[in-house]
Amino acid sequence: MNNLQIDFELNNPEENGDILVAELAELGFDGFENTDTGLKAYLPDKYFNENAIRELVIKYAFIEDYLVVRLPEINWNSKWEASYEPITFEDQCIIMAPFHKQNPRFLYQVIVEPKMAFGTGHHDTTYLMVKHLLDEDLNFCSVLDMGCGTGVLSILAELKGAKPVWAIDNDEWAFNNTVNNCLLNTSEHVSVRLGNAKNIPDRKFNFILANINKNILKDDLSIYVKHLENNGKLLLSGFFEVDVPEMKAAAEKEGLRMLLSEVKNEWALLKFSLT
Repeated sequence: MNNLQIDFELNNPEENGDILVAELAELGFDGFENTDTGLKAYLPDKYFNENAIRELVIKYAFIEDYLVVRLPEINWNSKWEASYEPITFEDQCIIMAPFHKQNPRFLYQVIVEPKMAFGTGHHDTTYLMVKHLLDEDLNFCSVLDMGCGTGVLSILAELKGAKPVWAIDNDEWAFNNTVNNCLLNTSEHVSVRLGNAKNIPDRKFNFILANINKNILKDDLSIYVKHLENNGKLLLSGFFEVDVPEMKAAAEKEGLRMLLSEVKNEWALLKFSLT
């Protein structure tokens, strides 16, 4: 399969690059590389939709130009191995690739096959979710991970004693990658399902984790509440700091109480309780 590289020239890449990555991930792009002038994004050519790219150019004034480059076959694993670095959370947790040496200094070691930027801990939303998951007592708690991506949150939840854990994503690549990563971590209590909020098991959960995007989160809030235990907690991320008032109002309308909010590089996380 041939791959495409799209070179985006951006106004203020450091500030706007993450916004573009989030949009491109929704279009099937699965590799990203920051440059001095913008961003390089990669995807199989069969998924390329130039009309969608043009719509992004119209939507975001910070996209000054783009260039489509057709690439020969690329060994993505070798490419990632040359640049992928583990993510650490003090002495508590390390998220690393199979080719990294295990480090007994960390209480929790999560192995993730590094095939995309999202879900490895490198993206700010995943980092925020991991950070707050580490603060929770998950022993014998039930956990639902919506938009599981690589499954990193599900795997960490199980390592912290959660069971059962359900991981759901509507992207087939994410589903397969989560299954593979669960095998790498010998996760025995994580069940992976391909689908969306309509495919949540008929049960309630102590914790629901949803790292998706603002529109999907708002549409599915009532479904999350339906599947949340009394005093259960809901962690939401995948949206920007400017969206916090809107997300807070939507959650409170469903009977949720906000416990905290945190922002990292303009990306936000909100934690709610059902009381």
